[in-house]
Amino acid sequence: MTDPTPEPSPDAEGQNAHHTPEPQLGNVPPAPDPEEILKAISGINLETIDADIESAFGARMAQLDEMLAGLDSLVNKIEQDIQNLDQPKPDGPQ
Repeated sequence: MTDPTPEPSPDAEGQNAHHTPEPQLGNVPPAPDPEEILKAISGINLETIDADIESAFGARMAQLDEMLAGLDSLVNKIEQDIQNLDQPKPDGPQ
């Protein structure tokens, strides 16, 4: 008869087991450290952010102006086509 496979010892299993963090009560994240918050916001330059916003806004306005110009030309073309349809056709040779 064959001997059953020996069970690993709890000590060996504990050494190789993956550590899983303890679940926090109610999945509430830990409170942020006020000093870390101050360090994070102290490096923010509001002038740089304002300039980035202005640049992005200007680029979007330029795109909007291009779209509106294209729309104006399309409206003009449609109006010309309508005027051409409204004109009476010359009579052909009779």
